[in-house]
Formats: sequence, C-alpha cells, structure tokens
Amino acid sequence: MLARRLALSALLGLALATAACSKKEEPAASGPAAAGELAGLLKDARLVAPGKLTVCSDIPYAPFEFTDKSGKGQLTGFDVELVRAMSRQLGASVDFKTTPFDAIIPSLAAGNCDLVASATTITEERRQKVAFTQAYFDADQSLLIRAADRERYKTLADLKGKTIGVQSGTTGENYAKAHTPQGAKVKDFPGADDLFNALTSGDIDAVLQDFPVNKYRALQAGEQFAVTETFKTGEQYGFAVAKDNGKLVAALDAALTKVRESGGYDSLYKTWFGDK
Repeated sequence: MLARRLALSALLGLALATAACSKKEEPAASGPAAAGELAGLLKDARLVAPGKLTVCSDIPYAPFEFTDKSGKGQLTGFDVELVRAMSRQLGASVDFKTTPFDAIIPSLAAGNCDLVASATTITEERRQKVAFTQAYFDADQSLLIRAADRERYKTLADLKGKTIGVQSGTTGENYAKAHTPQGAKVKDFPGADDLFNALTSGDIDAVLQDFPVNKYRALQAGEQFAVTETFKTGEQYGFAVAKDNGKLVAALDAALTKVRESGGYDSLYKTWFGDK
C-alpha cells in the first residue's frame, strides 16, 4: 500500500489482464463538479475514452477497493472513493477494471487503462516503468496473526521455523524475504483474501503486509485476528500513470490538491481509518 507489489513480465501481465479483467462502470459525474472547474485539464491528456478515467485496480483489497456485500454490492473503499472525488473535480466519469496486481503495470503500459489506483507503493523500480502522482497515503508493513497466538508471536523474530504468508509481488513480500526469521518459510499467495483464508485455516502462522490492510481486517474480524507488530518502512502510495502522459499526472495532482483543500480527503480518511 497497499503498499505494494512488483509487476511480472509485460507479456504475462498483458495476457492475465486481457483474460481476467472485468469492468465496474461508474455513473457520470453530476452537479457543480460535472461542469468541472478543472475539467479543462483533461483536454490534452491521453485517455482510453474521452471524458472518462479508466482505472486498473486489484479488487478486492479492502479497505482500499472492494465490493460492499453488506449493502447493494457497490464497489467502494478508500482508493475508490478518492478517485471518484477527484473525477468530480475533473468533470469526468470513472470506469474501474478489475486487474490482477501482477499484471497491473503491464496493463497500464498496454493502454488498457489511464491510471492505476490500487494501494500502489511508490518505488524507484516502479518509477522506471510508470509516472506517479503526488503521494496520497503513508503506509508501513505489519504482522497479522490469529488472536489465539497473540502471546506466542508478538514479533517477527518469534516466528522462527514458522510459515509467513505474503502477497506475490508486494513490498510486504520483499520485507519478509529480507527479514526472514531463522528457519521460517515465506509463502506467497495471489491475493489478500487468499492470505486471510490461509491464516484462518492454519496453513500459515502470520501475514506480513501493509498495515492499513491488516489493521482493517483485524477490526472487521472482531476477535479473530490481531496486529502484533508494525515495521516503519516510510512507504507511500501514489496513483500510477503512463510515463509519457504528463498531462494526466498534472490533472490528477491538481484534483487531489482540490480534494485535500476542500476537506474531502480528511473526511474519507476518517471514514476508513478513524482519526489520524
């Protein structure tokens, strides 16, 4: 982040994206923002479809992007609502395309979407492939365990000889492999839900990934899980855009600034994560 994931090869990524992507259409922007005081900023930006932001996102990855099963089954989450708020500033509609994270940067490069909004950590390696907007979220890594094991696994070092689950291609995977306790095994999974299911079943002993994702899952699951340790990595999320689409980067930065100035960002943050 969530924070997070390194793309596989462009060929594999494009194949996965083409085979696995699905669309979640958003209603067109309406009201004063539809007229869009920033609408002119998209005029010279390269877009998949005029007047629309086409967004690649690895769904589900709660609380950043997921389908709310408690209501009408609508796509929601911090990233989703932030992009919607930004799109209103730009007078644009939004189209979310579910894309496996392993394929998300190749899919962007192939022109399947305009931007990636998927709790994507800004890294120098990724900067070689994409352009990033200004950072919009601070994120660290963390350790999630079954609540029953709270006293056994207080720190990463306590997991000697145990199995630690990570999501493939993430910065959490990188951290776990760089700090693996003696005799421990790092096991990768394709998605966040796979990780949590493996932890529940006992297939793994802990999950190492973005703190906001682990914290949200612990809160939602009641007494089932607990976050026992955080690792200060200084990670930040950004929206990824094709390197040669500077006009879109500028438009997104301007929209994000407007959302911050209006108090909209703080309101969204409080909704999903509580007070800062």
